[in-house]
Amino acid sequence: MADIVQGSPEALKPRASADDRFAYAGGLLVCIAIAIVAWLLGTRVPLIGAPIFAILIGVALANTIGGAKLNSKLKIGKISGYALRAGIVLLGATLNLGDVVRTGLSSLWLLALTITAGLGFALLVGRRMNVDWRMRCLIGMGTTICGASAIAALAPVIRAKTEEIAYAVSVVFLFNMLAVILFPAIGHAIGLSDTGFGMWAGTAINDTSAVVAAGFAYSPVAGAFATVVKLTRTTLIIPLVLGFGLAMPWLDPEARASGRGDLGARLKKAVPWFIGLFVIASLINTLGLVGSAAPQVQLAARFVMVVALAAVGLQGHWRAFAGAGFKPLGLGLGTWAAVALVSLAIQNWTGQL
Repeated sequence: MADIVQGSPEALKPRASADDRFAYAGGLLVCIAIAIVAWLLGTRVPLIGAPIFAILIGVALANTIGGAKLNSKLKIGKISGYALRAGIVLLGATLNLGDVVRTGLSSLWLLALTITAGLGFALLVGRRMNVDWRMRCLIGMGTTICGASAIAALAPVIRAKTEEIAYAVSVVFLFNMLAVILFPAIGHAIGLSDTGFGMWAGTAINDTSAVVAAGFAYSPVAGAFATVVKLTRTTLIIPLVLGFGLAMPWLDPEARASGRGDLGARLKKAVPWFIGLFVIASLINTLGLVGSAAPQVQLAARFVMVVALAAVGLQGHWRAFAGAGFKPLGLGLGTWAAVALVSLAIQNWTGQL
């Protein structure tokens, strides 16, 4: 009887679990509703497309109806992550594993050059701008690899402060939103091929969700190509986090060995688990097990991506950018531009556009 007394921890656990389920269900329904509206608008205005509409609608709602409370109550942040991972795995079920491997390997050299350009700009120009070294590292890592995920992986290694992490994420998120809108328009204006745009988006846009949005807004082929390039880029978190960890004595004169194994722990968590599922799904399709259902699976993958991007938009609070200040914003803009221009210039030089 004691276990079911009102107010006891045991009595409260099932209710809390039920509340969480209702919150997830409510948040998912909101995101699906936005995705449906975005999908319908995307069919009418294909130049913009459902992915961009989903983000724009989400941002509009987040900044007009108390988005912070909405996100907290409806678990929007977690729904965004789950939906994006599910969409990427579904996308894998429509791709040939051989094509995935060839795309990944063919993009490595360009990724190495764009990452070098972006990190070099952030660390060297940021120093001239008197931006704190931790902020330079976070903005450089977030811009050149994969946005908030890369920032989260690097932050414990360089012992970044909470406010520095928040500022860096806000700066990177701002340029993610701009990239989703600007990249497809620029791509069409300069006549990029589907694979050329996919390579550009995959190497020059920060976050996976923004790469997906911009890529599929351009074309389904560009979206799939950009996603594979971006997943390849994400795996480079491991060597870069290791490099920053080894460079700490030069980056921070006060750095010393702690013996707590923070670097090793972050390296183990650096590569997202869903990349493995993406490869397995691609292998299943390569073996012919998806068969005639491939078009339906691809459609489902695209819709799930739109649901995820609706959730991303719902987290776009413009107030978060106010505290970042001018210098980090300027550094973020310059780093983003350096990566984008170097990627385009090299592709143009090698005739890949």
